[in-house]
Amino acid sequence: MAIEIDPVCGMEVDTEKSQLSLEHNGKTYWFCGRGCMLDFQEDPAKYTDPNYQPEGM
Repeated sequence: MAIEIDPVCGMEVDTEKSQLSLEHNGKTYWFCGRGCMLDFQEDPAKYTDPNYQPEGM
């Protein structure tokens, strides 16, 4: 099982089960749900900023 962190909400995502991913600047990002993926797609710079902290983190 490979786990990645959803860059939008901070949840763990099992990459072997999820089909929600996007490529950005040569890196694959995985998402817990369609809403997070769409948010990321609208403003990837916000979610890849090193200072960004998901709510609740």
